[in-house]
Amino acid sequence: MIGALGYAVLTGEWHVFFLAAVGDRFEAAELWLVLAVLVTAGLRGWVLWALLVRPPLQGPPWIRVLRVLLYLNLIVFLLGPVVQPVAGYAAFLLTLPVVAMLPLAFGQAPLAVRVVVAVAGLAGCLVPFVVDLPGPAVVWPIGVVLLQVFCRSSPLTRWLGLVALVHAGAMSMLPSRFTTYQDLSALWLLLDALAVTQALWLAHTAADLGRDHTDAPAAPLPFRVGALALVSAVAGLVAVTALRPPMVVVDELVIATEPEAFVEDFPPQAAGCEPWTVLGGQYATTAAQDREKAYLCLVRRIDPRNVPDETLLAEGRARCAAADPLYRRDMERLIYLCPERATDTSSFSLLLGQGVEDALHEKCTDPWPRDRDRRQLTIPFYMDDPAAGYRLGADGPADAPPGYPGEIPVAVGAGVQAVCVTMKTLPTAPPVRAGGWRSVVEVPLRSADGGFWVRGTYPQLAHDTPAGRQRIRLYARDLATPGLKAEQHLIVVFPGRSAKRVVHK
Repeated sequence: MIGALGYAVLTGEWHVFFLAAVGDRFEAAELWLVLAVLVTAGLRGWVLWALLVRPPLQGPPWIRVLRVLLYLNLIVFLLGPVVQPVAGYAAFLLTLPVVAMLPLAFGQAPLAVRVVVAVAGLAGCLVPFVVDLPGPAVVWPIGVVLLQVFCRSSPLTRWLGLVALVHAGAMSMLPSRFTTYQDLSALWLLLDALAVTQALWLAHTAADLGRDHTDAPAAPLPFRVGALALVSAVAGLVAVTALRPPMVVVDELVIATEPEAFVEDFPPQAAGCEPWTVLGGQYATTAAQDREKAYLCLVRRIDPRNVPDETLLAEGRARCAAADPLYRRDMERLIYLCPERATDTSSFSLLLGQGVEDALHEKCTDPWPRDRDRRQLTIPFYMDDPAAGYRLGADGPADAPPGYPGEIPVAVGAGVQAVCVTMKTLPTAPPVRAGGWRSVVEVPLRSADGGFWVRGTYPQLAHDTPAGRQRIRLYARDLATPGLKAEQHLIVVFPGRSAKRVVHK
């Protein structure tokens, strides 16, 4: 890793350093992120040391088996970047017996409490396969950390448990409903790297199981009170996140409150303009006989001329009749005179009204919140041409041979005006999970440089994927949205060399 750091400093190719340090590609070179990754790399070395220098296996047979499972978890964690396709499945299979057995090892706690923690932990592992709900996986770390605090585990293990709990809570509270165009990959990279705190906690937990803590001193009272406060805060925040997931709005699809126009030197507003100039009235809620009045009210907010209404109406109709393109800023006023010109997707939402747009955002959620990718996003698109659908693709190399699979057409249902799209890039092929979807189709994708795009929607989108041969699995179903015909699409990209098209449903 030191060699990779030196190479990155000399050449500027920082993705080499991040690949060597955390097994992930990242191009930026922020100093704070490099230092943080170096710290996590040191923590990985600590995990390796705890694995090599461990107390001898002793105690009841089931305790020895539990310690072996914990150490196997550490080996899978350390080898994860190398054997990525199978590491996730192996870790899950090793985790289930650990979740069931570890709480039972704290003999100083009542048996009922230990059983409840074990059952809750198993439920937290299995519930996400049935219900897409963030947060249940944090229940087990909370229970085990409290058992360690009150059952005389070593001080280092108790502190590491609290750090690992904060990390698990942070991972569960990240937004999954909407994303912005702001690049959050650095945050995801750091949180992925800090997963080493979980491994370090398990390493010292396994070592504690090989020691006798009967005569060990109890945790100081201030530490116990602080641990309870921290656990309560994490549990409360995760519960709020699970019941009411955070929403980060997309730049252009939610109309933010804008500063009011400067009108000091403008003519006074005519009586009755308040529904549009103050209360934010919209075309969809304006009666047909009031649309000319609405147009005049909005125009006089920006036009300082003191001219008759007939002049402003004539100028507006002339702009409607002209062949020049009308952009959204113009259509916010002209839609009251020529709604038929609101044909492009940037102006289409003006016809629907804010209520319909808000309903679309409310319905547009991540259908797989448990399968997270730091580059994922969930965003509602308006269709450029519903009959033509939209297109997915990746730019090929300049010398691409004929038939290079660079573009994939995606059809939508007749009359569909908007599509809620969730895009994820996963390290391995996920289970199909076709229940509740109208169709599930899998096709090949080959990307020369990792670029991936969506066209035929508003706004268009670029997305990062690994370079090389990939598979795209597209899920589609209707999305019930009041006042709008919409569909929900889930696009999952994962490694795969097959060139076959597979229809799962």
